[in-house]
Amino acid sequence: MRSQTKKNRLLLGVTSVVLATAPFFSAAEAAMVTTTVPAITAVSKVVKPIYLNAKSYINLVDVSLAPADNGQTAAFRLSVYNGSTAVLDLSDYLLQLTNTAGSSYTLKTASADSLTAKIAPGSKVFITLYASVGESTKLSDLKFRVSKFDFSSAGYVKGIGSFTFPTTYTNIVGVGSYKALYYNNTTLNTKVYTASVGASGENNYVNINFVYNNTGKNAVTLSKYKYYIMTNEGIIYQATTEEEDITIDPLERKEIQLTATVPASLKTTGWKLLIVNESDAAAKLPVGSYQLSFSGAPIATSTDSFTYSNTNGKYQFKLAKLLREPMDSKDILAARIRITNQGTVSADLPNISGYFYLDDKVKLDFKTVASSNQFGLNAGGYVDVDVYATLPANYSFTKASIIVNNKTAADTTAVKIGQLGTTSAQTSLPVNTFDKAYSIAREGSQMTGTINGAKVYTGLSTKLFTVQMALASDEKRSIDPVNLTAYFISDNDEIFPATISTGTGKVNPQGKSLVTFKASVPLGYDTSKLRLIVGEGVTDTAYTTGTAIANAYVNGAIFALPAEQGVTNSYQNLTLLPYNLSINTFTPTILGDNVKLTFKYDLSKDTSYNIYPTDTKYLMTVVGTDTDDGTEYTYISQDLTIEGDGESALTVGDDKTISFEKANPYGGVDSTLRFTVRLYEVIDGAKKLVAERPMGYWFLDNDWTQEALS
Repeated sequence: MRSQTKKNRLLLGVTSVVLATAPFFSAAEAAMVTTTVPAITAVSKVVKPIYLNAKSYINLVDVSLAPADNGQTAAFRLSVYNGSTAVLDLSDYLLQLTNTAGSSYTLKTASADSLTAKIAPGSKVFITLYASVGESTKLSDLKFRVSKFDFSSAGYVKGIGSFTFPTTYTNIVGVGSYKALYYNNTTLNTKVYTASVGASGENNYVNINFVYNNTGKNAVTLSKYKYYIMTNEGIIYQATTEEEDITIDPLERKEIQLTATVPASLKTTGWKLLIVNESDAAAKLPVGSYQLSFSGAPIATSTDSFTYSNTNGKYQFKLAKLLREPMDSKDILAARIRITNQGTVSADLPNISGYFYLDDKVKLDFKTVASSNQFGLNAGGYVDVDVYATLPANYSFTKASIIVNNKTAADTTAVKIGQLGTTSAQTSLPVNTFDKAYSIAREGSQMTGTINGAKVYTGLSTKLFTVQMALASDEKRSIDPVNLTAYFISDNDEIFPATISTGTGKVNPQGKSLVTFKASVPLGYDTSKLRLIVGEGVTDTAYTTGTAIANAYVNGAIFALPAEQGVTNSYQNLTLLPYNLSINTFTPTILGDNVKLTFKYDLSKDTSYNIYPTDTKYLMTVVGTDTDDGTEYTYISQDLTIEGDGESALTVGDDKTISFEKANPYGGVDSTLRFTVRLYEVIDGAKKLVAERPMGYWFLDNDWTQEALS
């Protein structure tokens, strides 16, 4: 009989989860724990230990109820202490679970604990037992009984004690509270750090930051822990995380991000986070149940900001702008998101990803442009992050949402943290007057652009339309100039891509870069209605630098343009940025079969321009006009450069002299002609008349410091 009874005795083992009281907070928060962030009520506070002998006892340290396929699973975490000098044999004891009506449940031991039978003197083990109970069973309905085999007693067992639970006791961790778990004798303090829910279309997206803090001396691997959201209606949805097995080193604080999709038709009150250990092939063992609370209603698609917190800090995400920008045969949908550190200490910059959600139907993954010269945020500081995607130029939508995810450190999983949104009417490019500044505000590359003017150069079959912009550095250190992308757009939305001409090198503090935007248009095209679209060039996931080709742009804006600069009849203070030219005396001479021109000039340079185009050339001509029929005769045509090579190069300085001569195509001078000296700017073979002045007299020094005679 004794041997038969022994076969039915329960073998016990080490539990994976029990309650403890140490908080997981930082030192700064520790003083507040007892008043603001309490632990849940330990079950050991409502039940008393059951003594096996004078010095050994069983203590119930945690109890959990969690939904299962056929009802619920009740899990009991026991600590068994052997205070005697002899080995404690657990096979001498019988553990039973009944309800208040006396019906019994089958208790089983967790697989990992099934071989634990003897406890050495002066040691303690933790044991996990579980049973399947009814769907409506409450903890107060259960009675956990401990008996010892005694063949002198009726039924061969003698009751030692039992655990029962008051009706007021709950195993659910309240909002703001923490729970301590034991795993292989190592304490893990746990808490729902933040919880948020965002609405998008027919679904709510739940995001939870859950923290494990290892306060023990050994590393812990949580194998096959699963996470679930249980709604107030009892409906369960799995919450996913980036890795199935989590290793937590001693004194390490590990945050995991959980995300779940729940139908928007379900109310968001009364939800719980369930943690289940599914490493046991025979059963899913409940680890903990945590009450969830979301601040306010789910984030709506029309909001332009949200807050997000994790163990690194608290951040505000605000939609600074969302623009639809034309580019070649497609459009760019570009958003600028301002991320502000709302904490009191520096914090890491979140690594965001996500997508545009158009009309709650079409998902458009965006690319995140890496922030240059930025690796963290000071307290109260912010950074603007640009994201973009391409879409067909003819695609229309009514509203756009921006789903923002936070990537994991391994860059393998993205968890939704919030949502921003606007309407299509708010995505139009801003239209500015030509005298308004263009601001480039990204950290480490801050510059201010101003339009200097617009010019039209005439070629053989096309015109070259150009706009010149000065980019002034707002930084305190030398920087690479910002690479821009530009287009010209007409009143009827005809778009001409602009090529950009500038120089190379660095821009110093308070220095400037000179940029020329240029595009070829048909010879008879009306350029007076063209406007400039300009933006910061992007190549894949980085701002365009060097000679890289931009495949997108951000921070786009439209500028109305000033009227084209006219022709002056004075050669004093000609603005040829970054130069200023004054021709003071002009002396034309006929030397045999040649025409010789000599002039004295002053040429200054605006040295605040550190970078400027060098592809502009100049052409000077002397033309005789027949006053009767208007026929023109070109006596000399001479190419000029500024600070270039060769004898026809003008050099910086005062009271400079240059001479050049060419063959006279007419063999002399026709005194009946009216002679004019013209100066052209030449770009890409097209030219623009800059200045034109009556020449005056041959063989004499013509004083050009005075106004020309009409």
